[in-house]
Amino acid sequence: MSYSQRLLELGNPLTRLAHRSRFSAVLDVLGNAKYTQALDYGCGDGWLLRTAFDRGIITSGIGVDVADYMLSASQEIFAGISGFQFCKPGEISQKISQKSCDVIFCTETLEHIGNPEGALEQILIYCQPGAKIVISVPIEVGPSLLFKQIGRYLANLKGNYGYESYNLKELFEAVILWDTNSFISSHSMKSEYTGHKGFDYRKIEKLLQEKVKIERRIFSPFPWSGNLLNSTVIWVCNVENS
Repeated sequence: MSYSQRLLELGNPLTRLAHRSRFSAVLDVLGNAKYTQALDYGCGDGWLLRTAFDRGIITSGIGVDVADYMLSASQEIFAGISGFQFCKPGEISQKISQKSCDVIFCTETLEHIGNPEGALEQILIYCQPGAKIVISVPIEVGPSLLFKQIGRYLANLKGNYGYESYNLKELFEAVILWDTNSFISSHSMKSEYTGHKGFDYRKIEKLLQEKVKIERRIFSPFPWSGNLLNSTVIWVCNVENS
């Protein structure tokens, strides 16, 4: 069973709902549009890219990840299918040309990168003018965090998933005060690779506003509740013609 399949099929009802809704929403926002070449930055095991291909949304693409085992899993899931390749971030230029991708996915990735601005700038190098970018990150601040921590606790009862814990003071600051800067985390320490604890999606939104045109912002799995009771925020962006 792949990593993505475990997220979608195992765990408690809360975590399954969150992951299934996110996967569906990321692809549903593209509607009936068709794209020639996709870039999946932080492709994981290739599940999203493969689903986009199976739905006829894309005909070719490149998946990028830092983990060798994820790249191997991606290659396995695309075995026998031409037009797809996988590599690490530093190898993209060896695989595709600049401004060659008309759709970009970057899902549940930027929260793990210590320099998200650098990652976004690298992504933009390979975007055609007018390219569509779909980015999702977790909501780890405000009331949503409290419900996520409850879900994580329940998930951990079935096995150690490695999520970071909060003490009561940290949880109060993040949930009630919406403050992720007042306690130590991989983000406050400016680590190269960062975790969920201490991540604030609003900083990513500010960065996107500076770099691209945000067309839509969607909260999942309950769009009506905004940033209060959701696990994920999704932005649909456009690379303006230059």
